[in-house]
Amino acid sequence: MYRHLAFRPEENFTTAAAEAHAQRNAALAHVEKHRLSGVVHFADAAGVYDARFFDEIRQIEAFGTWPVATMSAGEKKVVVEGPLCSASKVVGWFSRNFNDGTTRSVTYNAEVDLNPAGAAGTRAHTIDVSGFAFNSSILWDPERWGRPTSLPDTSQDSIKFVQEVVLEDRTKLKGIPSDCSQIMVWQYTMPSPASHKTSAPKTHHRR
Repeated sequence: MYRHLAFRPEENFTTAAAEAHAQRNAALAHVEKHRLSGVVHFADAAGVYDARFFDEIRQIEAFGTWPVATMSAGEKKVVVEGPLCSASKVVGWFSRNFNDGTTRSVTYNAEVDLNPAGAAGTRAHTIDVSGFAFNSSILWDPERWGRPTSLPDTSQDSIKFVQEVVLEDRTKLKGIPSDCSQIMVWQYTMPSPASHKTSAPKTHHRR
């Protein structure tokens, strides 16, 4: 089954990212209203996917996350970000810059930290929508997940809510594929048209 959604924006968007954010919120509101069951992932028009990736996310019971490679044509830069995994268990996060060879990572302290926000620090609230998927029932069946019955409505930021919930309980977070060693999603960023603008031609006057 396929559904094409359209929405009437309540504001004029200044960036494409802001418009995409509003579109995703409209989609989540539709899922919540109609109690659609399944796994939700926001595929990007700038994304390239390994066909096996879709078989992997079908196995998600609660939340899933995976490494994403971002390639910038303008900066000629390649960065991979995602979870550190032991089998399918997420034990931390990493960011690797293939241009300069640097890698940043943070791992959880299993003895004292059960909350990714505490372990990952700045990483916890910056997980990108291209790097996770979730069971749609988190939006309309909070009791199943042991959450308060008051869920965000369409006037709130559902995307932000989901991003927070995905990382709220890492015991429900599954690394994809098992051991997270394969990159199955690539994101391409292209230079903005403004960066290609040429200077106005000079005018020469004859004497």
